[in-house]
Amino acid sequence: MKKCLALLMALVVLMMAGCASNDPAPVSDGPRESITLANTAAIPDYDPMNWYLTSQSTMFTNVYSTLVDVILEDDLSITCRPNLAKSWETEEDGLVWVFHLNENAVYSDGSKVTADHVKTCFERQMTNPYTMSYVAMIDSIEVRDENTVAFRLSYNWPSVPNCWYMIAIYNVDLYDADKDAYIKNPVGSGPYTLTSLDETAGTMTMTLKDNWWGDEKPAIKTINVRTIIDPSTLVIALQNGEIDVASLTGSNLRLVEGDKNLVMKQSISIVPFQLLINANTEPLNNDKLREAISYAIDYDAIRNATCSGYVSSKDSTIVFATPEMDIPAEVQQYSYDPDRARQLVAESGLSTPVDVGEIIGGTSNGSAEMVQQYLEAVGIQAKVTSYETNTMVQMLMSGQFGLGITTGAGGQSAFENLLNYYGTNQPYNFNKFSNAEVDAILEQMQYTSDAAETQALLTQALNIIVAQHTNLNLGVSAMYTVYRTGLEVPPVYNGVDMIRVK
Repeated sequence: MKKCLALLMALVVLMMAGCASNDPAPVSDGPRESITLANTAAIPDYDPMNWYLTSQSTMFTNVYSTLVDVILEDDLSITCRPNLAKSWETEEDGLVWVFHLNENAVYSDGSKVTADHVKTCFERQMTNPYTMSYVAMIDSIEVRDENTVAFRLSYNWPSVPNCWYMIAIYNVDLYDADKDAYIKNPVGSGPYTLTSLDETAGTMTMTLKDNWWGDEKPAIKTINVRTIIDPSTLVIALQNGEIDVASLTGSNLRLVEGDKNLVMKQSISIVPFQLLINANTEPLNNDKLREAISYAIDYDAIRNATCSGYVSSKDSTIVFATPEMDIPAEVQQYSYDPDRARQLVAESGLSTPVDVGEIIGGTSNGSAEMVQQYLEAVGIQAKVTSYETNTMVQMLMSGQFGLGITTGAGGQSAFENLLNYYGTNQPYNFNKFSNAEVDAILEQMQYTSDAAETQALLTQALNIIVAQHTNLNLGVSAMYTVYRTGLEVPPVYNGVDMIRVK
């Protein structure tokens, strides 16, 4: 069963900390030609094929091009804007999508972007474990001429082309000739060129091309990027004017709220901070133990600690959230009941205290330590362990963990979101959840466009999932784009949309 999911965000590190404020820098008048953006996590992979992290988007959305841009408006509506594809249409009742490339599209070395390059870039994603889910609905790709490429789908999927906004089109000839050199000195067709990169310091500079082929020209000529992982340092840098644009969540928002030199603009936030319980490992394959864990967690306390009151309207105790649909009221939520948790531990038949091994992830905002304490209070022992980001990603994707805390990946539709987290063998279904009934419901949801039927199927699936106690939502934090006054910055969807920054 081939599937599609449109990742809204994947594996971003949630920021939390307090800081002291400094006197704000004066705001300059007149148009800005240079700005500095903040990345809140290091970029572990500069390969455009492996675009799966938010931190990569700052570079990839500006240096490379995609078929289309998916952008977020100030009213939080999502729209699709031409990029490499100047237009597109469907054939055969939506089973074939035909894209017409901009004839003027060229890479930074002047070579032409061709339909063959588009075809190759997409075909390579089909076997890439990081990104194969983006394109899993594609059956075949046909190059009709130098500027026309047609995608035949295995089934009708209305989110095309929105779910392809993280498929970078790169010069495959240069990439194949010397991959290592290419990814650090990319020859892309985006509006900016990477002119400096210091991986150790986490800084880069991107410069606007003199003759970019796009119809809309960015106003900012130079983009400087600094990686600032510590939230306190980030807030101080914003207040001092060292950073012009950043994304903030949690208690940091309170520190900048009311600052006359800063503007806060809400972005869509549907990405949960989730506790994964891998039921394929011992002793977590014990149903009673997993259920005990679901009752042991004080969800409100963790949410208040990590989100500081700035909680998304899409938040719940269930790992599921889309822009278009809320969780049906008929779906059972998880609840905090430590007495019930202790009873379930006793009923599990396991010797106490039960040792469940490591908790990986969740150390950046203290949620792992909080989970550890709640588990200890009901007779369950766990050790909090920190890993380098890329190592943790590999552990999650391979299922080499018992308990894991990470942010998730969302989808625009109920089907995409449900598939992403709970579909059997899906690459971002980290805890390897598998349920035949849920898979059958996904098959039905895939082919229906009726809203009432979709909601009924979603209710049925989520109630099955909740009863398995393998994926617990620790909070969906509200997210804001914060920027210096004198700028106009749209809400962040997938990296700052530099075309609309003024």
